[in-house]
Amino acid sequence: MPLRVMIVEDEMLLALDLEDMLLDAGYTVVGQASDMPQAIALAEKVSGGVDVAIMDVNLARGTNGVETAAALRQRWNIPSLFVSGNLDERTRAEAQQWHPIGFVGKPYSEREVLSSLMQVAI
Repeated sequence: MPLRVMIVEDEMLLALDLEDMLLDAGYTVVGQASDMPQAIALAEKVSGGVDVAIMDVNLARGTNGVETAAALRQRWNIPSLFVSGNLDERTRAEAQQWHPIGFVGKPYSEREVLSSLMQVAI
């Protein structure tokens, strides 16, 4: 059964690019969210659950990807793969406490994203 992936990214073109990449690789994309409230609502409504979230650090409307990842992990045990251009040491340390599957910097390659997602499938 393919992994069910949620994309949490406020830049629409990047979200669509990620979705195309994931679909081409055989993953199921359960939906996209651009901020924390949308991500929570999506997780609540997806039947069958979400296996992993691809998470930007800086989200729309002032919401934070690390806080969003924390909420998803605490409530549904959904791990996150952080994909961001803002991966300084402080941000990494904050994110690390929620046991992400990894960190990929922007701009990213398809290989980086897909190889990180392989860890969830194992």
